[in-house]
Amino acid sequence: MKQIKDVVLLTTKYADDKKDAWLTNELAYSLDQDGHNVSVVVFSWLKNEPVSFTKVIDGITVIRVKLPEIFYNTGVVGTALKIFIFPFLARYEVRKQVKKCDLLIANTPCVTILGLSRFFRKKYNAKSYLVCWDFFPYYLKDLGAIRNKLFFGFFRHLEELMYKSFDRIGCMTDGNAQFLSENFPAVDKERVEILPLWAKIKDVEPIDKSAVRLKYNLPSTSFIAVYGGAMSIVQELENILELAVLYSGSEVTFLFIGRGTEKDRLEKLASARGLENVKFIDYVPRDEYQHVVQACDVGLISLSRKLTVPSFPSKSLDYFKVSLPVLASLDPVTDFGTILEDKISAGFAVVAGDVASLKRKLDLLISDAELCAALGANGRRYYEKYLSVENARSIIMSSL
Repeated sequence: MKQIKDVVLLTTKYADDKKDAWLTNELAYSLDQDGHNVSVVVFSWLKNEPVSFTKVIDGITVIRVKLPEIFYNTGVVGTALKIFIFPFLARYEVRKQVKKCDLLIANTPCVTILGLSRFFRKKYNAKSYLVCWDFFPYYLKDLGAIRNKLFFGFFRHLEELMYKSFDRIGCMTDGNAQFLSENFPAVDKERVEILPLWAKIKDVEPIDKSAVRLKYNLPSTSFIAVYGGAMSIVQELENILELAVLYSGSEVTFLFIGRGTEKDRLEKLASARGLENVKFIDYVPRDEYQHVVQACDVGLISLSRKLTVPSFPSKSLDYFKVSLPVLASLDPVTDFGTILEDKISAGFAVVAGDVASLKRKLDLLISDAELCAALGANGRRYYEKYLSVENARSIIMSSL
């Protein structure tokens, strides 16, 4: 007979509305459906996120923690204060709300959860599992947000302490795991394993593409390449606009869906260059987002050429889900391109900045509908076989 466990999920990203469910939501729902007692402790890391509360949402006990507004000042000081005060406040709330815990599951960035794995081990005798999606100090260093070597060294030291404090660490890809080993050699390799990204696998119902395109004012007959997700310096989306320039006046449309710090600038840049084949749509709920993506022809991924940390972009799951082929503009160090082309056979990848190669790959997709269908089907098969939330849950729970 299966043992019921008390699990606490600690994160900075968790949707309060099921229609906007993210990876952390899907994991919590899956654990709950598997019979475990699940609590989620979520930090409202950004100023515009909800205030503190504790309530049951979709069967999950959600303990949301938000600091007083004074701590949400921009800049290094405000961020540093949040890094140290959030974990302190979380201890206080957890002591009040959580009676038992067999397993703590947390996700990076580690600096937001300072000392909490040790706290859970000491108070509850809990095992701990870290879902490693990024490497905070290197990520900020690559993008120029951390230029001071002392600051970088300090945050890297904190990150390493956190890695060492977890019983198990799940990395997205082999490249991710290798980066961890090479840059944090004090972390025991035996604690590290591959934990692919996950999603709730569902059948995708056919849609009326014409109706969806009409609803969102998209060309009815155009070949549409869609980018969905955050628009920030991480993505270097200028590469996609440069690609759009090469198709100006053609029956190829580039659609951007989402928000971010770079969105206004990208819209102004597209307008200044007279790119009538570029469209922007603001944030839409997850279920509607899926329909819009489904009404397109190819899914775009873009990452800054400055990045030095291998990654597996989560937006790829949205494309695999609806059987869209993927065209990716990537940093030169990630292993995602090799996985996409050689392991999944779901699309093409080029190094960010090589717009000519990006165009050649897109031309190939535009001219060959059968190829698009085959690549899309391969992505869907891989998604079903390896990227299910049940697979992730099984890997994580085996740590007990």
